[in-house]
Amino acid sequence: MSTVFARKLPAASDAKRLTFAEGGNVAIMFAISFAALGGMVGVGLDYGRYLTIKKALQSATDQAIIAAAVTDKTVMSLQQAADKALAANWTSKDRGTTASIVVTEPKAGEIIGTSKASLSTSFLQVLGITKIDIETVASVVVGQNNAEVALALDVTSSMSGTKIADLKTSAKLLVDTAYAPAGADQKVKFSLVPFSDYVNVGVTYKTAPWMSVPAESSSTSNVCSTYSPITGSSNCVTKTATAYNDGVPYTYTYEQCDYTYGAPVTTCSDVTTSYTWNGCAGSRSYPKNTQKVADSSNPIPGVLNVWCPTPLMRLTNVKSDISTAIDGLSAIGNTYIPAGLTWGWRTLTNTAPFSDGAAANTKTRKVIVLMTDGANTLSPNYPAHNGNDTSTTDTLMGEICTNIKNDGIAIYAIAFDVADTNIKDKLKNCATTLMHYFDATSSTELTAAFEKIGRQLSAVHLNK
Repeated sequence: MSTVFARKLPAASDAKRLTFAEGGNVAIMFAISFAALGGMVGVGLDYGRYLTIKKALQSATDQAIIAAAVTDKTVMSLQQAADKALAANWTSKDRGTTASIVVTEPKAGEIIGTSKASLSTSFLQVLGITKIDIETVASVVVGQNNAEVALALDVTSSMSGTKIADLKTSAKLLVDTAYAPAGADQKVKFSLVPFSDYVNVGVTYKTAPWMSVPAESSSTSNVCSTYSPITGSSNCVTKTATAYNDGVPYTYTYEQCDYTYGAPVTTCSDVTTSYTWNGCAGSRSYPKNTQKVADSSNPIPGVLNVWCPTPLMRLTNVKSDISTAIDGLSAIGNTYIPAGLTWGWRTLTNTAPFSDGAAANTKTRKVIVLMTDGANTLSPNYPAHNGNDTSTTDTLMGEICTNIKNDGIAIYAIAFDVADTNIKDKLKNCATTLMHYFDATSSTELTAAFEKIGRQLSAVHLNK
């Protein structure tokens, strides 16, 4: 996020209030005066609290003015949107003071938010100075930015049916929104990373130096088996049972009978066993599985004889290509969110495996949009993802999110029709801020979340 400028209020006319000036001149003057009285430590405590609250207020102002700039004006005004966002990012209980914001639009394409708060003093009260006024300013410019966006989308079995149809509609709306401004195809790129148990990097990368795929093989042998055929049944009843599809329970019925069996029968036939690679990428052992770089010295292991979603798409600025890839999504498998995060991250970097992203020192915004409809249901048994220690997976997910954000990449996290509070908390913590987290309980809310992200990606940047 760009650095924003901040202004301070002029000195208050009320003798019992104090405003710190730019550069801390007033604080320095009081510090010198109180040094003679042995009070510098007390002044320092009040000034330290001022700096902490000011920094927090600046961050909240940034988020509030961005929220205002991307709001749908047919739903609420800029001021209403900023008020709502400030309230979400600021609580008097946490900060020890209340805050307010005023939004102005001095010219077309520029929106300014000015936030104010009053901090109660501690030591300075002995001088009758009970309050310190704080003011921060954030300005946004509405216009196209350079952006690289990875869509890391959950396409597990629980997304079957209308849910994956809703996802396709919403994701394509995000793309449409981002490419709506003139010239956007020269500034915005997307990658697509469908994930379930694994991410499919594409079989074309079988011999890539950053992949390590075991040799494929097949063998045929004659196998015999013995079974006793059923010759009769009685006392049959219909039973109901519960099973799970990617962690989501469902009921089914089956018939239970008392069976009679005939003499054992032995059959023999040739059986061919094949070991093939379908493009599914496994995980390196910890901590390498939380890192982005993959090259010939640190290759990613391929996992044989498993299935995974449609192959990922590397960064492209061709809108029709990314929309077509979204249309091709289909539901398969179980949930392992770290796979989607790490491969989304890798598509945005200028290092191996793909090296498609802009260099870190450019002004290109890098973003991951993570969407899932449920909790992790798998854990790593390196290199495979077929364990059931989901607490380990949740920890890995948190570490990967932190590493991505430390790499200068923003994360939007969307929970779609999720009841599990644990994974919701994990997604909130993964998101860059609370403004980057969406809890979509319906297809309508999912569409709104993707559209809002698209507007923010394409149309807003903080002004220095």
